[in-house]
Amino acid sequence: MAGARYSEEIKKKALKLIENGKTYAEIKKALGIPKSTLSVWSSQAGRKPDRSRQIAHLKKARAAALIVIRRNKELRFETANRTAKKLANSIPVHREDVGKSLLAMLYWGEGGKTDNNMKFTNTDPKLVCLFIALLRKHYSIDETRFRVGLQIHYYHNPEEVREYWSEKLKVPASQFWKIYLKPRSGRRKSYRKNFYGICNLHYSSNVIQREMIALGHEIASRIEQRH
Repeated sequence: MAGARYSEEIKKKALKLIENGKTYAEIKKALGIPKSTLSVWSSQAGRKPDRSRQIAHLKKARAAALIVIRRNKELRFETANRTAKKLANSIPVHREDVGKSLLAMLYWGEGGKTDNNMKFTNTDPKLVCLFIALLRKHYSIDETRFRVGLQIHYYHNPEEVREYWSEKLKVPASQFWKIYLKPRSGRRKSYRKNFYGICNLHYSSNVIQREMIALGHEIASRIEQRH
């Protein structure tokens, strides 16, 4: 409290606690004396708090704070996952119009749009697998027309990467083009665990490509008009 006066007895008790290694925070909690006042008394008496004890106290407090932060983060993720699951379960993804709409927006975001060779490029296997699954489900596909191009770094095993993507996409390795090895740069980059390079999935069909791009534009226009 501003302007508060404390008895000599309280002051001596506080200084004794400082001398015994108690932190200002601990003394404030015990006696109700502000840290600023304790600091002034300590300086006037030529006494300093035990820094090693203060540092240990701070480390302990930070560790406890990190646990709380981590737990709050986990709770936010759990809440988001529950909300997402509830919403996803309400979407009729089995319907053709819904499936094609998802495919169109996915292609509009990550697909090639400048040529007649439909191309979808990404590093995330889940996205590439989702794209090819929707494509197979909602269009009549000739599996022999799929082609896959891969770009990898010097630390990758080409055969292992090809086998990985072939299994994921259910596309024979014989339909993969020659793997492109990205030049090694002078700067050292950290290795990303479970990173299998860049996957370029191609399917020769300008009809499907044009339909997906047009559908993506129509969906976007409808949403813009409603807002």
